[in-house]
Amino acid sequence: MVIRAKWSLHLTLVACVAIGAAEASEWQVVQDSSAVRFIGVQEGSAFRGRFENFSAMIDFDPENPTAGKIVGVVKTESAESGDAERDATLMEEDWFNPDNHPESRFESERVEQMDDGTFAAHGQLTIVGVSQPVTMTFEFEVEETTAHFSGSFDIKRLEFGVGWDATNWIDDEVGVQIELDLQQ
Repeated sequence: MVIRAKWSLHLTLVACVAIGAAEASEWQVVQDSSAVRFIGVQEGSAFRGRFENFSAMIDFDPENPTAGKIVGVVKTESAESGDAERDATLMEEDWFNPDNHPESRFESERVEQMDDGTFAAHGQLTIVGVSQPVTMTFEFEVEETTAHFSGSFDIKRLEFGVGWDATNWIDDEVGVQIELDLQQ
């Protein structure tokens, strides 16, 4: 009986630690200090934009990166680039088409640690209903109950069917930058 009681106590403690560790890796986005930006080139000049409305589910522990899961969603109608004409174009049917495709989504399938200490989330990015594989590289810094996530990836918008083939107006390659302050 004593052995069983000790074994049960041991299993209970292991389960509690495992549950605590799983909860410790789930992070909530601090919206006020977080941003999802895009960088493009229009007629030879770089421009920056952002998505005002976004969410993220970050379940990540840098000590166990392969168990991590990252999901990010932006509301396409919230894209702003600081130029009213360009912003109106982004809402057209040939571009983000938010009436039919209100969200773009990244969902990781696998996360790994790189040799330089950064991480790579391999997953699927869906824009206007078209999914393509994307690898997002990121840094993840933890300080007690807060963390900072800094990630980026590049896409070719024409592979997603975004915009017409007018690369003399807006380049095909677009950079995406994600800066998230997180808390538990």
